[in-house]
Amino acid sequence: MNKFLRLKSIATLLILSVFIYSCSSDSNDEIQGGSEETTFDLIVNTTNANNTVERDIKITTDQLNSFQKVNVTFTADEPMRRLYIAKSENGGALEPFTFSNQAVDDKADGSIDLKSDNKTEFTFNIDFDTPTTANGTITYILWATTGRGDFRDVAKRNAIGDFDFGTITITAGNGAVGNGVKSFTQTILNAPAGDGSSNTFMSVLDGEIYKISEGEELASLWDLGYYYGASVDNASFASPADYPKFFDHDNDDTTPLVGVAILTGVAQEELNNFFIARAPAGFDFDAITERADLDAITKPSSQIVTKLQKDEVLIFEDNYGNKGAIRVTEIDPGFSPSNFITFDIKVQTSEITFKP
Repeated sequence: MNKFLRLKSIATLLILSVFIYSCSSDSNDEIQGGSEETTFDLIVNTTNANNTVERDIKITTDQLNSFQKVNVTFTADEPMRRLYIAKSENGGALEPFTFSNQAVDDKADGSIDLKSDNKTEFTFNIDFDTPTTANGTITYILWATTGRGDFRDVAKRNAIGDFDFGTITITAGNGAVGNGVKSFTQTILNAPAGDGSSNTFMSVLDGEIYKISEGEELASLWDLGYYYGASVDNASFASPADYPKFFDHDNDDTTPLVGVAILTGVAQEELNNFFIARAPAGFDFDAITERADLDAITKPSSQIVTKLQKDEVLIFEDNYGNKGAIRVTEIDPGFSPSNFITFDIKVQTSEITFKP
């Protein structure tokens, strides 16, 4: 039985490609235990929530484009399954931290898989990247979860408490502050494959694109999907939570098509909302240079926009309150593997949020 998509409807879709994986291993032996090479210790547990000395580590360095080792200790009352580390450079977007100097056992979403010996307490010695510029700053946020978490929501399945996390800030010189806006250009291809290997959704966190078959592990990173409806909708964007029911999950012609949740096995309530609409008259995409330029956007009520046209501008607010704009630059209409849409995005850089 083929769990992943065999398109029945000619009015279908979609989209793009691939998550960057960190250097992986079958174990965490290389980072296991504390190291005497460092005097920096980050400690997060159930009793030190207000202890900024232990939970908020400040480091100043003159070693650029190098590594700073920190001993990281987490203690919880219930089993911890994953350690999440988000990284922000020079006040920019928070993104998953990729290990480049040590081998770890990482999950597909970039979190560290905690083994049986690390369930209620662990200490790792971790090499964190230092800034690459003379006045740069890198901030890391670390938290543990009881299961699959979310890089933009510390509270999701937090093993200690909704607001329990640690921070490490490494500064060179005077540090640097970003303008709060990230820009990138993206191309989305459509025509999904029967084995789920096609590229389907993208994330405004970092511009990465994802395969449907990676859904169960990576769906928390999906923000925006593309499809092409031949008869009515034509070129269209939709959120994962409001994506049309295009998929045959059981290869049975007698059963109805299903949506993303059933196809991937991810609960509907865990799919990201992405509120999107056409921009109001006079909205200037090119004038967006800093975070404040997007603050005035009113959260759209819809999560789907159809009949997209070249050069039109859209506004949006993602599941985490970040606002942004999209400008469509090219549409190659159709739903074959060679058809595509290309667009520019400007979005406020992600900040850690605490969703109820």
